[in-house]
This record gives sequence, C-alpha cells and structure tokens, in this order.
Amino acid sequence: MRITLLLCLFIQFVFPFSVNNETMIVPHTKSLTTNPLTPPKAPLWSLESMLSFYPDHSVQNDSLKVYPNPINQKDMLNISMVEAGKKRLTFYDITGKMVKVIETERKSFAFSISDIGTGVYILNVSSVNFQTTKKVIVK
Repeated sequence: MRITLLLCLFIQFVFPFSVNNETMIVPHTKSLTTNPLTPPKAPLWSLESMLSFYPDHSVQNDSLKVYPNPINQKDMLNISMVEAGKKRLTFYDITGKMVKVIETERKSFAFSISDIGTGVYILNVSSVNFQTTKKVIVK
C-alpha cells in the first residue's frame, strides 16, 4: 500500500492535470472525475486528497474502534477490538516508515502517542484471523 501511495504521489507531481472534466484513474482505487463548476475540497495533489483514495479497509467494519480521532499529541489514544488473541498494532507515517509497534492480547486499552509526532498515520492491526487498517490523525 505504501509503495502504491508513493507512486501515485510521484505520478501526480510529474504528470499534473487540469480540472476540466478530466478523469484520473489510480490503479486499485476509485476514479476521480472533476467538474469545473464545483472545485474539489482539497487540491488534487494534497495529502487529504491522496488519503481519500485509501479509505479505511477492514475485513469487519466494526472490528476496530480508534478514538478520539483526530487526537491531540498529549492525549491518550483508546483502541477497542472485537478480536480476541494476540494482535500486532503497527503505526506507519505517510512515507511508509514504521514509527511504533505494539503487541497485545487485550481487547481494549489506552496508550500515549506523545512519542510520535503530529501528522497522519496508518494504523495496521493484524492477528492470525484478521487484518485491518485505520487512518489516525495526530494534532
């Protein structure tokens, strides 16, 4: 996923396009059709725009709850999961660099995120039976 995201960012930077009823197709994602009468909420090259191509992916929609989100850097991040057993939670920054790893068997817990900086992170939760990702915004 991170290679695809970086490739999409590179392609958008090298091959920009105008906003005149053109359609941009990104591999393995949705197509984005622009309308000249209604400009997009964010510039097409922005982080917000790129992350909208990668919605939270989950095998089970309610299997993972992350709150509050967005979160202030000094607050505690709460995580609740339906899945029992050993789980690995991995935080990646927007460049794909792994910044934090937590292994637990608990279903619910809270932890400090003061050791990771502000920004947008992808939380990947995996166990033997499932894998899911969530976008986490740290202010």
